[in-house]
Amino acid sequence: MEKYDEIKLVEVIDKPQIKYGFTTSLLSEDEWPNNYPKDWKNILIHGDNKLVMSSLIKQGWAGKINLIYIDPPFFTGKNFMVKTKVESNEIDKEPIIIKKLAYKDTWSGGIASYLKYMYERLVLMRDLLAENGSIYVHLDWHVGHYVKVMMDEIFGYENFVNEIVWHYKTGGIPKKIGFSRKHDVIYFYSKGENPIFNKLKVKTYLAHRASRKGVEEFFDELEKRWYRFKYADDVFDIQFITQDEKERLDFTTQKPEALIKPIILASSNPGDIVADFFCGSGTTLAVAEKLGRRWIGCDLSKFAIQVTRKRLLDIHNSKDLQSDKRLYEKPARPFELWYIENEVK
Repeated sequence: MEKYDEIKLVEVIDKPQIKYGFTTSLLSEDEWPNNYPKDWKNILIHGDNKLVMSSLIKQGWAGKINLIYIDPPFFTGKNFMVKTKVESNEIDKEPIIIKKLAYKDTWSGGIASYLKYMYERLVLMRDLLAENGSIYVHLDWHVGHYVKVMMDEIFGYENFVNEIVWHYKTGGIPKKIGFSRKHDVIYFYSKGENPIFNKLKVKTYLAHRASRKGVEEFFDELEKRWYRFKYADDVFDIQFITQDEKERLDFTTQKPEALIKPIILASSNPGDIVADFFCGSGTTLAVAEKLGRRWIGCDLSKFAIQVTRKRLLDIHNSKDLQSDKRLYEKPARPFELWYIENEVK
């Protein structure tokens, strides 16, 4: 087997493109946190993440990444498709919808091949993590319990921090017996004994004002509602992205920015490096960008890279993380697009 593991620079995006609404440089002196190097360029990589991570380690990236979040295949046995609309030249004809393969989640070798795949990549992620770093692995009922045992071995049972439950409400009822499956799990491990962790307070809607001593209440003028703050726990009650939301892209497994935001805020600081080696639609990278973190993203799917690139270039038109009713209104900081060839037999 011949292996090509040299990462190639494809594109540097540090100047505006008029079609995305900016006529000034993407660089803005007041948009960098104090510990964010001015010459840093974020990195988006097209290629097999095993080869990408191996190459990054060869380049000296071991121990440099502060936070990794991944949303890998779930061992569902399905292929995930994407719908592309092709406009017709004829006025009276409807647009043609073409289905394309986004990514495969089928495993000819069964669960053993899936676990081998994950093991090899998790070991590389451990090596890339800084001593104060953390990793969050997003799965569901299919293989979450298997991967948890594997992560105990790779990262150390003593470094397991939380099993986070992402609870959501969607339609549908069980086909046979049992309760409706309405949650995913996210396994949170630290690299060492003293990881970065910022305790978070989240706002909770108040149907009635409590007016109790010690309860922080406030009125949101934009939303015209009363809220209170409480410390975040290990259940994230966050809804899926609905069809009519501005955030929604044509990507089957897209996750909400609201799900990634508390992870990045808790386990990194401004200027830290956040990585997602299954970046998909680019949610982790977009949130890291908005929160002033440096980022590295990777995906094997060319379609995922295209969606992510466009999402970052159009980030000024996306929602602000503080409110669904405001726009972010800032351009992306400079980033590079890299490519690494897959193994060739």
